[in-house]
This record gives sequence, C-alpha cells and structure tokens, in this order.
Amino acid sequence: MVEAKQKLYFDDIEVGMEFPPAITKLTREDILNYAEAVEDYNPLFLDENFAKNTKFKGLVNHPTTAAILKGYNTYTGLPPGIIHAKQRYKFYSPTRPGEELLTRAKVIDKYVKRGKKYVVIQSLTLNRQGEKKVESTATLIWPL
Repeated sequence: MVEAKQKLYFDDIEVGMEFPPAITKLTREDILNYAEAVEDYNPLFLDENFAKNTKFKGLVNHPTTAAILKGYNTYTGLPPGIIHAKQRYKFYSPTRPGEELLTRAKVIDKYVKRGKKYVVIQSLTLNRQGEKKVESTATLIWPL
C-alpha cells in the first residue's frame, strides 16, 4: 500500500503498488453537477418518475461518473501536472444515487516512451454487496 508522503515521484512507483481504497457515495447533487458539466440531461439520471418506468426501475448514475471514483485520487502525494493520456472502462452494472462504492487501484505498468514517463493504473469499483460495478485502466503521463 502506498504511504502518504510529500510527492510521489516516478522512481517511487512500483508495479503492483496499491493506493488507499476510496469509499464514495454519489449524491443527487453530485449527479446533477456532473450532468451540467458534461451537458447530458438524460432523464434516466435526473428524473425519478421517468426512471421508475424503465428497465432500471429507478434513477441510475451516468456511467462515466466512475471517472471520479478512481482509488488513486485518495493518495495525497500525487504531483500536480499529471496528464491523463488514456482511459478504458468496462461497465458491469449501473450504480445508483446514494449507493456506497469502494474503489481499489493499483499500478499495473510503468515505462518511459519518447522521454515521457507513463504509469498505468487499474481500478475496480464494487458496491457494498461486493458486486462489480466498473473496471478502469488509466494511462497517465507522470510529471516528476
């Protein structure tokens, strides 16, 4: 597990290193703010009456809200200037407003290419019942 420190340098990162888990519960306000930010006002995410009459039987969160659930975001020593180069998601089932989610993240690769330092972090988000919700692989360009 990564220990908190001033800054996490590229040389400090090891494949297999795990970040502290993140526990998140998205509120209706979070969901509305996200919808406004991405300009996606799908009633499935925002209108309780509409959502009740769908196959989901209630509101669900926008799938890409998983982007804000990255476990490595809990680590306070991340240096400023990280560039998000690539992200891949695998969605298993929708999350719901107020559902408690646990995200764990670990480093699965690191390399230097054309003078840039890359770190690849994989995360898995589960609900409280242990059901898989989202898997994510992020490739980041490390500034230090």
